[in-house]
Amino acid sequence: MRVLHLFSNAKWTGPAEPALNLCVGLRARGIAADFACSPDAGENINKIIETARDRGIEPITDLYLHKHRHPIKNYLDRRGLAGILRNRPYDVIHCHLDNDHGIAAGPANVAGIPLVRSSYFGLGLPEGRRHARLLARTAFLIEPSHAALEHDLAAFQYPRERAAVVSGAVDVARFDPARPTPDGRHRLNLPADALVIGIVARLQTHRHYDDLFEAMRRLVNDLPRAHLIVVGRGTRQEQVGFEPVRRLGLAEHVHFAGFLDSEDYVGMLRAFDMGVFLTPGSDGACRAVREMMAMGKPVVAARRGMLPEIVTHEEEGLIVDGAPDALHDAFQRLARRRDYRHALGRAAREKAVERYSLEAQSDAVIAIYESLAKR
Repeated sequence: MRVLHLFSNAKWTGPAEPALNLCVGLRARGIAADFACSPDAGENINKIIETARDRGIEPITDLYLHKHRHPIKNYLDRRGLAGILRNRPYDVIHCHLDNDHGIAAGPANVAGIPLVRSSYFGLGLPEGRRHARLLARTAFLIEPSHAALEHDLAAFQYPRERAAVVSGAVDVARFDPARPTPDGRHRLNLPADALVIGIVARLQTHRHYDDLFEAMRRLVNDLPRAHLIVVGRGTRQEQVGFEPVRRLGLAEHVHFAGFLDSEDYVGMLRAFDMGVFLTPGSDGACRAVREMMAMGKPVVAARRGMLPEIVTHEEEGLIVDGAPDALHDAFQRLARRRDYRHALGRAAREKAVERYSLEAQSDAVIAIYESLAKR
C-alpha cells in the first residue's frame, strides 16, 4: 500500500512531529508512506525537512504547501499534486492541516483516491463552512478524542462509520525512563533533595501560568524543597513568566529551561518528579502530556480540552479544575505520598506503552486504510 501524507507548514509546529512520526511508524509496518511538506522556511532552518531526513524519510518538496490559503500557490499546488498522482500510484492521501486538506480535495477526487484527514483539535474542528466543505470530500476523519468525534459528527453531520478516534502517539523507546539521557537537574543546578514539578508549554497569556505560579508560591511556603521547571519560551515570556516569578519571590524555585530539543529535552523530562499541564496549545492533542507519561511521570492536569481523556484521575495522575488551590493541593498530595506518586508514574508508563505508542497508532491507521481499500 502506498500513502501520501501532506503537511502544509514549514514550521516545527504542534502537529508536525506527530504527522512525521506517523509516517515513520507506518514505514516500520511495511506501508510505503511518503511525506510532502513545504520547502520554504524563510531565513530559518526547515526543521521539518531536517528531522524527516534524520528519521530516514526524504520528503517531497515539489509543492508550496503554504500554511495559509494562497490563491496562486494553492492553484499551482493543485496542478502539481495532480501531476504527482498521475505518475505515482497512491492508494490513500492523508492530510494533516486545513490548507493541505483544501489543496488535496480536488486532485484526490479526480484521481479517485480516498482522502483521510487527521484532526489535532482536541474538542473538534472549528465550526464553519470551510470545514463543512472539506469534510464533504473526505473519506475518513481521524479524531484525537471522543469529545472531538462527537462534536464533529453533530456539527458537520459527518457519518459515524467514516470517523474514528486514534490516540496521539509518542516514541516510547525514545521517551523511556530507563534509557541514559543528559542530566536535566545538573543542567539547572537543582539541589539534590529537590522535589521537581515540570511543565512543557509556551509562555503565553492563555496558558494559565498565573495560576501555576500562585500555586507554587503556596507550595514553597509549605515545602521549601519544591521547584518548578518550565520548558518552553514565548514572545511574552517576560510578562508571562519572568516578572511574575520575581514579584512572587520564586526566583530560586522556578527555573526557565527555554526551548529544548533532542536528548536535552528527554533528559529534562526525566528530571521531573511529576508533570503539570493546564490547557492545550497549538497541538490540541497535548503530545507533551503523553511524553511525560511515557517517562513514567504522574501528571496533574486541568479539566480542560481533552486532558481528562489522556490522564485518568487517580490512575496515571490527578485531574483538577486548574485553580491555584486545586493545583496546590494536588502537588502537596503527590509530594507527601512518594509511594502513591511512583505508582501513578508506573501506571502512566504502562498506559503510554500500551495505548500511546507509535506501533499502536500505526496499527489503528493501517486498519483504516485497509477499510477504505475494501470499499
